Amino acid sequence: MNLLFVEDNESSQELLGMLLESWGIDFDIASNGKEAVELAKSNEGKYDLCLMDTDMPLMIGFEAIRIIRQNVRYFPILSTSGNFTHEKDLLKIGADEFIPKPYDADELYQKIKTWNEVKIIRFTANENIFEIEKEMPLDPNQAAILKELNDNGLSVINIFGTATEATFIVNCLVPEYIEREFAEEQKQAVRFLDHNPEKKGLCRLFAKTSMVVKTLMLEEDFEEENQLEVSKLKEILVTSNG
Repeated sequence: MNLLFVEDNESSQELLGMLLESWGIDFDIASNGKEAVELAKSNEGKYDLCLMDTDMPLMIGFEAIRIIRQNVRYFPILSTSGNFTHEKDLLKIGADEFIPKPYDADELYQKIKTWNEVKIIRFTANENIFEIEKEMPLDPNQAAILKELNDNGLSVINIFGTATEATFIVNCLVPEYIEREFAEEQKQAVRFLDHNPEKKGLCRLFAKTSMVVKTLMLEEDFEEENQLEVSKLKEILVTSNG
């Protein structure tokens, strides 16, 4: 992932920079809000996340967040401050989460990891070529919905192909499951569940046509299929980690 790290304190830059490197995260450092805005504008689409300090010279974090939200395509911003009274105002102007200082390194890592997973999964099937790409949410509201789903082990997938364009709420491992079934095992069709609370159902995605057939199900039938799917996905997870 690529992270925009905004912090004016040199000691904090060095310490957190070492942590980010140890976590395998690429990052650019801005020493004030003005630099942060310039980097965000000149590198639009690059950053998966921003870690933004509030109190800085030249331009404070409040103003930097406001300008970024008005001028740059959406990406999550985690705002940090030692002043707890800033939280409501920061969230109101566009920060996605407030992290009080000082913060625990492990907790910070988990927050970064969680927000990096808040993406829409785009699944494209074109003849025998199957690709999965992760796309940034369109706005903070959509990101909040995706984060809530992610917290419950669910993802949103968009399926694009020659015969269909459809959106489903699925177990977070289903995209990998689809890719393995089609691309690796070269199967002609794969079954998965749509967890949309308003229209839960069993889906069948066909490789050659990219057609999706969905059957709405009774709650008890869905739960039975869900247990079978969870067992299958656990097998995939064990195999992947092995």
